[in-house]
Amino acid sequence: MSDSGTTDHTAKVARIREVAMTVREPKNAGEIAEAAGVARNTAEKYLTQLVEADKLATIQRGRETRYYPDPVTQYFDQIRDLVNDHRKDELTAELDAIRDDIDEWKEEYDVESADELRATVGDDIPASERRQRRHDAEDWDYYEHQAMLIKQAIQLYDTIEATRESRIASAN
Repeated sequence: MSDSGTTDHTAKVARIREVAMTVREPKNAGEIAEAAGVARNTAEKYLTQLVEADKLATIQRGRETRYYPDPVTQYFDQIRDLVNDHRKDELTAELDAIRDDIDEWKEEYDVESADELRATVGDDIPASERRQRRHDAEDWDYYEHQAMLIKQAIQLYDTIEATRESRIASAN
């Protein structure tokens, strides 16, 4: 096979992976193939490999298989990225900042959760205030998710670093 054939093949695989790993809702092989600009059978082949590698999960809808990013793999990838990209003290500071923001929303709106804040949107308040509350509730949900990931990253930080160091040492 020529270098250009290998490059084209690699590009196709990369496009399939990119499309499949970024879908917001499960998609069938034809939809992924179309978005990636490849033949359906090519997409099916590599989607199966991504499922076997635990990068994608599947759901059956009738006779059709739909693909979506494996949530467990995504969860651990996010934790790994946090550990790789930040020092433990940076993660701790970010967790503290998130908690401060959530505490401010609790005090400002006199609520204990993002859902309680959403419930106030129907109150007799101006449209701009309703929009702000919806926005703050969305941020609150996102921050709680991030806080959960950061807490896990902090808890696993030393273990991940020690594992990485032991592999480097054993490779030498």
